[in-house]
Amino acid sequence: MRPLATSVFLILTSITAEAASIHIHGIPEDKKTELLAKVSPRLDFIKTRDPAPWRADDAAYFFKRLLVRTGHIDAEVDWRLPGGNIIEINAKPGPRYLYGKVDANQMGPLTPEELNGYFFQPLVETEIVAAEDAPYIIEYTEQGAVNVRNYLHSKGYWHARVSVAHETVDRNRKRVDVKLQLSPGPLFILAEPAIRGVPRQDAESISAEIRNLPGKKASTTNIIKVRSLVENYFRVRGYHHATLQMTAEHRSGMTYLIFDINRGRIFTVDNIIVKGVQKTKKRRVRRYFDGLRDKHFDQTAADTALQDLLKTGAFLSATLNPLTRDGGMMDVEVDVVEAKAKSLRSYIGAGSYEGAIVGLSYTDLNLQGRLLRFNARAEYSGRGLLREMSLTDPRFAGEALQFTTRAFLLERNFDGYDKSENGLETSLLLKYADHYSSRLYLGITQTSTASDSLTPMELGPDDYVNTRIGFEQTVDFRDDPVLPTRGFNARGVFEAGTLSGDASSHYYKTTIDASYRFPLSKKSNIMTRFSTGAILTSDENNLPIDLHLFSGGPDSVRSFGQRELGPSSLSGDPLGGAAYWNASVEYIRTINEPIKGVVFFDMGQVYTDANDWFSFRDPHYALGLGLRIDLPIGPVRLEYGHNMNRRKGEPSGTFHFSIGTSF
Repeated sequence: MRPLATSVFLILTSITAEAASIHIHGIPEDKKTELLAKVSPRLDFIKTRDPAPWRADDAAYFFKRLLVRTGHIDAEVDWRLPGGNIIEINAKPGPRYLYGKVDANQMGPLTPEELNGYFFQPLVETEIVAAEDAPYIIEYTEQGAVNVRNYLHSKGYWHARVSVAHETVDRNRKRVDVKLQLSPGPLFILAEPAIRGVPRQDAESISAEIRNLPGKKASTTNIIKVRSLVENYFRVRGYHHATLQMTAEHRSGMTYLIFDINRGRIFTVDNIIVKGVQKTKKRRVRRYFDGLRDKHFDQTAADTALQDLLKTGAFLSATLNPLTRDGGMMDVEVDVVEAKAKSLRSYIGAGSYEGAIVGLSYTDLNLQGRLLRFNARAEYSGRGLLREMSLTDPRFAGEALQFTTRAFLLERNFDGYDKSENGLETSLLLKYADHYSSRLYLGITQTSTASDSLTPMELGPDDYVNTRIGFEQTVDFRDDPVLPTRGFNARGVFEAGTLSGDASSHYYKTTIDASYRFPLSKKSNIMTRFSTGAILTSDENNLPIDLHLFSGGPDSVRSFGQRELGPSSLSGDPLGGAAYWNASVEYIRTINEPIKGVVFFDMGQVYTDANDWFSFRDPHYALGLGLRIDLPIGPVRLEYGHNMNRRKGEPSGTFHFSIGTSF
């Protein structure tokens, strides 16, 4: 808000009402609407009555209070009854004062940023102003000091004292500087809590569960952790009506938490009652909660089951209501609201390797009301056509296992050869502990390849069946799966397969991908990435080209096109190899959201012989620049990698365009 002028021409503001009309003098036109909007609710009663001295005095009081609360500490407001139904308010706002420098006799554990941030918090949140434009309001000075003290308490300084030492009014700068008297006192440490009102065995078990917290600082965060662990102890054991009262005593540098607990009665789950379903079969909902039955009610397990149900996407909402009965029994009522399960969508895209991409997909999240997810997709790109269907049971055999069956037809045009492939795959996926998932899969594919440029030896067997089994382990600690800026991510795959038809051999293949991101500042971060893999076969001369390992492209060494790193054929087409590795480091900086600039360094190689896997010999190096535009579907990536050790027949560099997060 800009300062009100101390001397202005007369502005008449008339507020019509049933009886009294209030006329205001001394308020600039550009502030009239804003000020009246703030004070008008206070005037509603006055405007519906006849003018009177006490009503005029109330109106003047409201206006003066408003001016003071906007920083006009010298404001003067008086009133006059000129006759008729008019109340005349005369305002002399005077200059507007802002808060200036805020400091303390000592900072203690606070930084200057924390001191200012918590001092201004009550004013900023209540008056909705920026701290640098905070109007001086005398009552908020004391509130700011109290807020700083409360912050110190929350950090474990429970004897901290903060008061206002003095305020200095600078009438030239129109600023009020504040000096705080700060005494942080000692940092308190959590002692072993006292557990009262429960059997000794429960008290000992609770102490064991919170054993890592005593000895840490007695911050509000750690105290809440202790309380949550104690509450959870009884919740998971079926004491649905347990009550808990916690008191804290701070003395001699230690914080003693005292818990008085009434466990109440324990309840055993009997029935699962499903309400609200229209299409969905009730038994398909109940199976998410069958693990609760005939056991003591476990609120944590119930909440987990409810979240798993919502993750199917078949419901807009779901609530769980425990219904206690006589005899220590309980029914669990699950009330759901179904969502629209079927959707048809189309999409388009493009990439420097794929060319144009056009796709159409159909999804049913609740096939036949059985909470099965069906998906059918057709996608055409400059490299070929993909058709696939999949059916997923997100809770297989009553457990938190995702069972998927997938059938597909694929036609693909690679540099050097074309392939046609059809197959069937089944998999079991287990997600656990938030950051980990494991997948076991079994598949069979029939593949045919053809080439106009590769020799028969380079192409290898061109019509074969591949029967395989594999295991995939994923670890994901990224802060965001679509636009990550920090965290570790890794995936390892081991696969064993048997070839029949034109090929007659077996193989073992493993790949590992890992990345780590960490911020350098609010606008920049670093990403490191490493990928490697190898395939071992019983007959190296009888391995189809489509099972070779390829590298190069936007997610490996970016001075090469997709799959173009490593050995090549007599015709210059990529042949891949039996082993590869690549490593990258990127510096990413925000230019202007959502646009980011990237500087990267890549290195890697592909080897014909798997025995060279960990030799890391003869690497290729790439140095490059890029731009990224962050979108909700992932970043649009525009990058150019320069070949730092170019060899005969290799590109000097390559431009890449892609959409999506690199691993």
